[in-house]
Amino acid sequence: MTTRALLRASVATEAAALVFLLVLPTAASAHAGMISSEPGRRAVLSIAPKQIRLCFNENVEAGFSKVLLEDGAGKAVVLPPPARDGAKTRCLIVPLPALANGSYTVKYKVLSVDGHIVEYGYGFRIQAAGAVND
Repeated sequence: MTTRALLRASVATEAAALVFLLVLPTAASAHAGMISSEPGRRAVLSIAPKQIRLCFNENVEAGFSKVLLEDGAGKAVVLPPPARDGAKTRCLIVPLPALANGSYTVKYKVLSVDGHIVEYGYGFRIQAAGAVND
């Protein structure tokens, strides 16, 4: 191999290593992201839900996760701790008491198995069939 060919190979190897190092931190720092929820974000329901079900793109630790529910006045609804949805380690469920018509906000804080904590929330509304929006 000529000196010029060796230099090109060395530059190509260094460039590949640099690209790898730039991409690796992005992939390694991913956090648990919610991929589905019941009730859904901004849902308008005619019947009160029986439970909150949150599913994420990676496993979450139920024992270190919290799910809170607030009514439209910001008053907390008493809930039991979240539990895994059966064998689905990416989903949490929380049974709900009977809920009245109105707006609600779900707030969650989950610990993914990679050690990252994610906090977020969303709202939904329970509205009797035929009721007029405010």
